[in-house]
Amino acid sequence: MSKRFNVELLLENIVGIVSAGLVLLGMVASAFWVLNNPKEVEKKPVIEQPKKVQTVKAESISADTVEKLYQKKRDEIAAKKAADLAEKKRLQAEKERVEKEKQRLVKEEKQKKIKALAEKKKLEEEKKRLTKEKKRLAEKERKTKEAKEKAKAEAEKKHKAEEDRKKAKAEAEKKRKAEEDRKKVKAEAEKKRKAEEERSRIAKELADDIASREAEEARIAEENAKKKAIAKFGAAITDKVKGRWVIPAKLPQKLSATLQIKTELNGRIKSVKIIRSSGNIAFDNSAVQAVKQSSPLPMPKKADWAKEFNKINMKFP
Repeated sequence: MSKRFNVELLLENIVGIVSAGLVLLGMVASAFWVLNNPKEVEKKPVIEQPKKVQTVKAESISADTVEKLYQKKRDEIAAKKAADLAEKKRLQAEKERVEKEKQRLVKEEKQKKIKALAEKKKLEEEKKRLTKEKKRLAEKERKTKEAKEKAKAEAEKKHKAEEDRKKAKAEAEKKRKAEEDRKKVKAEAEKKRKAEEERSRIAKELADDIASREAEEARIAEENAKKKAIAKFGAAITDKVKGRWVIPAKLPQKLSATLQIKTELNGRIKSVKIIRSSGNIAFDNSAVQAVKQSSPLPMPKKADWAKEFNKINMKFP
């Protein structure tokens, strides 16, 4: 359809070109004639000019008519092309519809076959089930018969077993009573053992509690004694040092210094250091001299108590 449209359009273009060429050729011929015959043109009265204008207008109208015809032809071709395209789309849609219908029918046929196969399989399974059920019923009947025979034999066996059981029960009861008596004796012995253990545990807890309280009391007494001893020997050390301190005369009032004294456990002074000076050398030196003259310092006999005085900070005065 596209090829046919191109041929028609080509023919239309050729017709239009030829028509336009003829009109142009007529106009050129008229102009050439006027140029070659100027006298003939001058002889014509002025009143003849309107006819020339009319001729030019007639030629223009002819060109418009040709253009309209050309446009009409183009419109017809375009309309035909549109109609052909619509027809092509319709045919394509119809083709697709037919293809879908074909696919639907194929699918429906396939589903029918699947359904038929399923039905066939169902019938075969039902046949198998009935056969199996028949076998099951036959097997059930056989087992029922066997069960009756077995039950009869079992009843006889059970009767004999019951007699044996009664005998065994009587024997077991005899053994049970003997075991109970043994357990009673064992339980009584266990009860006595646990009571003895409980008495021992209570006695031990009581002894541990007493020992713990005594130890705590001893610790508290030791701490109190240590505190009293430290206070006592601290005062004794201060009294001894201050007793040997000779304050130089004519010193400013309100002087104060702090010394750090390091000692051994026996009270011997290892070192004396001024950690806060009074600002007066004589005052500081008199304090240091008093400390040195006090060696050995009074110390507790217990080493752990004496350790409390390893480092003493003493303020003067």
